[in-house]
Amino acid sequence: MSLPFGLTPTQGVLAASAGFAALYQLQVRSQPSVPRCIVKTASTGLLSALAALRGAPTLLSSALALGATGDAFLAFDGDNAFLSGLTSFLTAHVLYIKLLSDTHPAGSVAAQLGLLGAGGWRTYAAGAVALSVSGMIAQLMPKVKKELRAPVVVYSLTIAAMSLLALTAENAKVTVGALLFTASDAILSADKFLVHPQSRWRGLMQHAVWVLYYSGQLLITLGFGKDE
Repeated sequence: MSLPFGLTPTQGVLAASAGFAALYQLQVRSQPSVPRCIVKTASTGLLSALAALRGAPTLLSSALALGATGDAFLAFDGDNAFLSGLTSFLTAHVLYIKLLSDTHPAGSVAAQLGLLGAGGWRTYAAGAVALSVSGMIAQLMPKVKKELRAPVVVYSLTIAAMSLLALTAENAKVTVGALLFTASDAILSADKFLVHPQSRWRGLMQHAVWVLYYSGQLLITLGFGKDE
């Protein structure tokens, strides 16, 4: 089956996802609205469809769908939207952890994490992830409302575990994608809780969050399944 311009269904879905992502990049700093939410959610939701079309594990499609759900919540302001988005992404990261464990030759999570202590670039990268996440948690705690502190810590530790497991992945796209995802979360947290609302850096940070986040999700998606 061919789409306009000779695209296959897989290529068409990828092009549509990238198109929505580019459109949302122009709307990153716009006021929350339903159309803006639809554009944001469509870009990542289509990645879930792309994973399914490429024959990737169901865990990946499910994690991406949860990410799209989280995007829908985070497209709006307020603590309830933030907590709902955080819960969606937390569940998505748990699925990513399961996926990375199931598809790795080393088998168990403990065996995979053990590889990080063998020296080389993975050990240094793991150390950088651990230091970055622990440093971010330390900076966030005085700034975050008391009722949000536990969810933020749990989420931070979960994405750190996902990133550490991704460092043992055999596919470089998965590793780089997970690290970009983690970097986007760190910048998002800084933007929301640490940077002054009137800071001139906020615009740059918000655009960087979207570029890193979408690129990370896309690379993870392309790291699984078969190309046409």
